[in-house]
Amino acid sequence: MKSLPRNARIRGEPYLPNRFIFGDAVDEQGLEGAEYLVHTESPAFVCRLVGNDDTDFPGRERDGLASAMLYDEEESLTVYVCNLRLRLFDFNFYDEIEPSVGELQDICDEAMRVYQRLHKAYADRDAAGPEPREMRIGPTKPLPPAERQLAVGKLAEQARQAVGKPMEGAQLAAAVQMALLAGDQAVFTEAQLSLVSEPAARQLLVNSARDAVAFPEVMRKDGNVMSFELWALPFAFSRSQGGVWWHFPRLESLEVALADALEVPEKSILWISPTLFTVDMLNERACQDLVQLAPVMDAGCDFAPLDPESSRATFDAARKTVEPQLVMSWIPFLVERGALPPERARRLARRALDASMPLVQQAVAAEMEYGEAELFAPLPWWEALSSGMRAWNRKRLGISVALLATSQGGIEKLEAVAEYQPEIQGYEVGLRLKGSDEIAARVPWLVVPDVAPDRDACWRDLADCLKEAGIPLSQSVARLH
Repeated sequence: MKSLPRNARIRGEPYLPNRFIFGDAVDEQGLEGAEYLVHTESPAFVCRLVGNDDTDFPGRERDGLASAMLYDEEESLTVYVCNLRLRLFDFNFYDEIEPSVGELQDICDEAMRVYQRLHKAYADRDAAGPEPREMRIGPTKPLPPAERQLAVGKLAEQARQAVGKPMEGAQLAAAVQMALLAGDQAVFTEAQLSLVSEPAARQLLVNSARDAVAFPEVMRKDGNVMSFELWALPFAFSRSQGGVWWHFPRLESLEVALADALEVPEKSILWISPTLFTVDMLNERACQDLVQLAPVMDAGCDFAPLDPESSRATFDAARKTVEPQLVMSWIPFLVERGALPPERARRLARRALDASMPLVQQAVAAEMEYGEAELFAPLPWWEALSSGMRAWNRKRLGISVALLATSQGGIEKLEAVAEYQPEIQGYEVGLRLKGSDEIAARVPWLVVPDVAPDRDACWRDLADCLKEAGIPLSQSVARLH
């Protein structure tokens, strides 16, 4: 395209505008209190439109559209009113001949019918939600046993060689990224387990995987590289029905509100993932599939940790059952690297929660029934997992302890015994009276989801919590026969 000289004549477009155009306007103080109606055909005019008008006129109580043209003698203004509680005024005509009162009333009546259709179209669009985006599932490609063992050994050896060597450390980070993207979860898991006796190498390997998830680099088709940080809003809720759904397209509306609340610079990226992650979903793949999240979101698609169709069918079947449950989950979002300093996020956390909670509730309620809900402050990904899980564990244990202590005469009469349950990725805590073998209440205390879940840290956290409460804790070890 070429630039036009300042004195060039502008060619008109053959496309005719809509006969009635409704819209807002701004002045120096901001958005005006009235909308505007533009009538583009003869007699062409512009007027103002306001709602909540209760002006009385003959026929106001009649069924269907009823209207009247009134004259305000004090202001010398012609005013159109109707029983839709709408008023048109400040008519400005652009033709040489102005219409009669009857002609103008007929045009305004038609405008009000169009206005009703316009609002119905808006309501239908809002009810339908955003346009569905492509759902992409992360690859799941188990390697043959021989190839897997070769890949495991190679990755573990690279970790050993990278200890204390920055150059080899960079190569290890790339190797870990490739291993996680390849889709065989066992490669990284077995590699880090094989290094249990070499803590320095194992920690380096685990940290590389955590960084790959928390600080993703995305290579775009044009060759540019985008650097992101992964954050999350921990979200807890209750359900009286079975099953939990995980994809909520309306969460997209949270992006602008959250970015404004956290004062993210205007030209910086903040993208919300409409896919919510539960503890079970994270534990199923040991958080490894999160490495797919940034490239999928950067491509304008939604990430699917599970097959959407089969997952939806399972949810629809489970929701017909009565199964009260408390659910801990996380809503991830990507921020351009450096656009959201942690200290600013902490300072603006309350404002972010106030802006986010109504939108999160609307998005979730559109897809799934839920009871009470609680949203926690936004944090970088691994901090969000840790703080959210710690808070959730303490809340559930605290409620059970309080109820039991009230019925048994005090917290000093209680003791706890915990046994690790692999199927729930955590400890089952049994509460009982001192000196009794009968368990009075059972509460799960879950391990924080991670690429390498730390069972020992989970036990220490549980022990510290009960120590603060003054409740003795012992561990029960399952014996295999």
